[in-house]
Amino acid sequence: MKVAVCILLLALPVAAQHEKEGEKKKHPFIGDAKEIEAGKRLFAEGCAVCHGPDGQGGRGPNLREQVFWHPLDDDTIYKSLKNGIKGGMPAVNLPEDDLWRVVAYVRSLTSPAAENPAPGDASAGEVLFWGKGGCGKCHGIRGKGGKLGPDLSNVGSVRPLPMIRDSIIDPDANGAVGYRAATVTLRSGKTLKGVARNRTNYSLQLQDADGNLHLVNMADVTALTLGAGSPMPKDFAKKLDETEIENLTAFLARQTVRKIEAAKK
Repeated sequence: MKVAVCILLLALPVAAQHEKEGEKKKHPFIGDAKEIEAGKRLFAEGCAVCHGPDGQGGRGPNLREQVFWHPLDDDTIYKSLKNGIKGGMPAVNLPEDDLWRVVAYVRSLTSPAAENPAPGDASAGEVLFWGKGGCGKCHGIRGKGGKLGPDLSNVGSVRPLPMIRDSIIDPDANGAVGYRAATVTLRSGKTLKGVARNRTNYSLQLQDADGNLHLVNMADVTALTLGAGSPMPKDFAKKLDETEIENLTAFLARQTVRKIEAAKK
């Protein structure tokens, strides 16, 4: 397998156009924790040479970002591995089940967290979220908690597991766009603190810790200080151990407002 998948998915958008919606079926390995882990090991043995150990890219594309104009389905990924891409990558010489294990792992990098099994104890993660982690001071879930940060009631439906984990240990990696700590001093002498939203040269929307939204005319501003990167604390990787991070990720992965097929354990 080694370098065979070096250019994995590079030409898939073209191939994906030929898939018929009615023919797409979910393979049993997709969303299966055991098979995803096996696929991760296979990925590390070959794909990681070009795509990086966590699929974040290198010589090959970043598999954790939506870098293609056409959505990719599981069958298209499988067929591209099995048959190769003309002028792109050679066929991968692996048994069918192993190919599907790789597909299951690649899919887990981008599919909603709620559709995939998350390692860790979600119940312990909930206690951590509202307690030691202090997450609930800024983030709300179903009407409970703070309003300064993004509401997380549906985070499991809109973010994959790797991105949720990264948001905890490295908030600046892919934190919510539009959330930057801000302090505004007005001509009246009043000072506003919170997060800057929808800032332009003419106006600024600032959300304070109580969730109130202030529309500020930039002509009335005498001083504006913007924080670098996400306002979320940057020390969770030190503050929490690996088990706690897994538990917190598992809890957030379950936060969804829509019904999703239960992930296999």
